[in-house]
Amino acid sequence: MIRKVFEKPLTWLERILFLDFIRGLSITIRHAFRRTITTHYPYEKLTPPKRFRGFFGHKVVDGREPQPAFDEWVERFKIEVVPGRSRCVVCLLCKRACPVPQLFEIEGEKLPNGKRRVSVFNMNMMLCTFCGFCVDACPVDCLFQSDIHETASYSRKDAVLDLETLERIGRDWQRRRENEPDRIWIDDEQRMKLWYENQLKLPEVKEN
Repeated sequence: MIRKVFEKPLTWLERILFLDFIRGLSITIRHAFRRTITTHYPYEKLTPPKRFRGFFGHKVVDGREPQPAFDEWVERFKIEVVPGRSRCVVCLLCKRACPVPQLFEIEGEKLPNGKRRVSVFNMNMMLCTFCGFCVDACPVDCLFQSDIHETASYSRKDAVLDLETLERIGRDWQRRRENEPDRIWIDDEQRMKLWYENQLKLPEVKEN
């Protein structure tokens, strides 16, 4: 059903004083003279939230894999599970979910015992839009986005994350933040440090 919407004509007062224009910019004008909420970067840095979408990493096999999904995919693709190495089962679902699949270069190799393992997993971050579709598509919680956000480099080669780099990021993440509660800020001290600059009264966060 199509509903016709008729535009309300402006009054002569609204035409002369630009009242619609002032109403539209009311929020902008209201915030223009407030103190900005900021930190003194790079001398002062805050730890990004756990759900931050930064550089990618591979979680490694450490006994905390999602079950029974992990065992089912390992059995389906006959994957060689090695503790301390990537959880990747070479299903290619991440590449299929990606809007720019060309950024992925994924290969698996067959071992003498008949099982398979991932041998090549390259991600070209110069093509990435950081949408997170590949992370959502991963069935074994292997691919994830870390809190690494300082990614500037003098070489384009550093924009390509290989399997070794992804595993290193994953080990560091699992050591630091895997067991951390899924909160916007890591603790109240950092949260208040940021927002108290604007003299806001924030409610205390109570753990469930």
